[in-house]
Amino acid sequence: MKKRQFKKLDNSISSFQWIKKKSEKYWQKVDLMECWGFQIQEGSKWKKGLSESELEDFQKQLNITFPESLKNYYRTMNGLDKPGIDNNGGEGEIDFGPTFYSYPEDIPLIKARIEWIMEANRVTEDILKNQNVPPIIPYLGHRFLILDHEEHVLSMYGDDIIFWGGNLSKGIAKDIFPIRHAEKKKIDTSSFWNKKIGRY
Repeated sequence: MKKRQFKKLDNSISSFQWIKKKSEKYWQKVDLMECWGFQIQEGSKWKKGLSESELEDFQKQLNITFPESLKNYYRTMNGLDKPGIDNNGGEGEIDFGPTFYSYPEDIPLIKARIEWIMEANRVTEDILKNQNVPPIIPYLGHRFLILDHEEHVLSMYGDDIIFWGGNLSKGIAKDIFPIRHAEKKKIDTSSFWNKKIGRY
């Protein structure tokens, strides 16, 4: 993806529609790498976006209020029509599983991912109440949208946390396309989750 195109990505429906169109074209021919983790299968397409009533139910089931960015993403697409494929580095059996999380089938997995991050970072109920901890929601693997005023995307694997994208559309684009340029973004280090970035 060209740097100019990447910089223009915002959280509008038109940006997510652009990502949807370009990614489906990109996935028409996919060469799987010998690595660990789920990769997108060749010919994968996005499933239809969610209705307003489905979005409402999605939020209720997670007990999270979605920002407009996340609503626009799920209004446009809702996971893929093919499962991801994990060839375990070419050393074991092939596994299949979700890549981009979808409603309603991945709700238990989304809840489990959130719980894992909270436990790994020792975020107790008391801390949630008293330290203004923003909610988090994964959209793919261990990529999480932080639901605060900045709405950055962080890659969160247990307590190993790094900055991934300045907004949701840029985070998604970075996961799909071979983006070689670094995104420069000033990070609010007073935010609870941002304080944990790059500790390792």
